[in-house]
Amino acid sequence: MEQRYETFSLLLINISRCVQKIKNAEMATLGLKGKQVQCLFGLYNCTDGANLSKLCEMCGEDKGMMSRTVRELTKQGLVYVDAKNERKYKNPIRLTEKGGHIAGIVAEKISLILEEGSSGISDTERTELYHSLGVISENLTEICKRYDP
Repeated sequence: MEQRYETFSLLLINISRCVQKIKNAEMATLGLKGKQVQCLFGLYNCTDGANLSKLCEMCGEDKGMMSRTVRELTKQGLVYVDAKNERKYKNPIRLTEKGGHIAGIVAEKISLILEEGSSGISDTERTELYHSLGVISENLTEICKRYDP
């Protein structure tokens, strides 16, 4: 049992560290930060834009972090908030033309890294892996709810 915990934890920690390192290095070549990857990629795949709540859900980030990321990307001219509603969190966030171009480059980089990172794994194995990780994630989420006040 201890070996399972150790193996599982260390693999996840290593994968997470590697993903962060790759994101930071690849985004630096574009003058961006690694934390901005999810936002750009999410908006790239959401052609109608997304409000802050949806973007948080798509990216797995809290509103504070996503708000800061959107603000940074807005200053860089990569996204804009389409102010249609008085409630600022309801307004869709969209890529600018420049942002669409950069997000396309990000998507291409992600595709290449995914291809290289998953070499040696068949489509069936990948499907099973994602299914298993999904089940583990759901189970651990349920366990975490026990710790909520």
